[in-house]
Amino acid sequence: MTRNRLKTQLICFLLTLLPLCLQAQRTVQYLQYEDLKPYHFGFLVGLHTQDLILEHSGQVDDNGERWYGSVPAYTPGFTVGVLGDLRLTDFLSLRLSPSIHFGSKDVILVGDAPGTASLKTQVRSNYFMVPLSLRYRGARTNNYRPYLMTGVSAGLDMGRDKKEPILLKAIHPYLEFGVGCDLYLPYFRLVPELKFCLGMNDIFEHNRKDQDGEVYLRYTNAFDRITSRLLVFSLQFE
Repeated sequence: MTRNRLKTQLICFLLTLLPLCLQAQRTVQYLQYEDLKPYHFGFLVGLHTQDLILEHSGQVDDNGERWYGSVPAYTPGFTVGVLGDLRLTDFLSLRLSPSIHFGSKDVILVGDAPGTASLKTQVRSNYFMVPLSLRYRGARTNNYRPYLMTGVSAGLDMGRDKKEPILLKAIHPYLEFGVGCDLYLPYFRLVPELKFCLGMNDIFEHNRKDQDGEVYLRYTNAFDRITSRLLVFSLQFE
């Protein structure tokens, strides 16, 4: 009785797995030869957030106050660009993806004296960035293929306003790293990607001879170093 019951349960288990096996056999692999192309092109759209890492100088102004800044919130911006991908090996590729990032961030300045009113300014930055990245791709499973990426990028700030209290330098170098996944569809490849862009240099314009007002000097003297960073989520169509 026990043996018959065990045999029945085994048969039921195998019958349960049968539809799954048949479904796996029926999975259609799209764009099977796409990864063999020596190079390909595409475009991307996405969202991003901009941030500033503020390092304070601790300098005391004429009123005996020290001022400290912060970026209170992240405001989503829009990203659009094109891309070109060069196949190096079955698992490595080199990618160039020029893109434009439209965005801004608010900086709040607060004095350490009791009752001091805070100051707020908006820093607009429209970056034209040229990332060069190396992608390490895993093995393809059906119609998806995950990957890791790392690279460098040069950014040109096209939206800076020289009249604002905080002026950033025009050129921003970045280190980039992130993750993504190739999704193979019937007519194209869709690639969602999340990457971090970490600024490498101080981008704060310290010597501002054009600004001598008290409010402007508070911003200029408050910071010893400012670096930039971005978080970018994009959808790439290839």
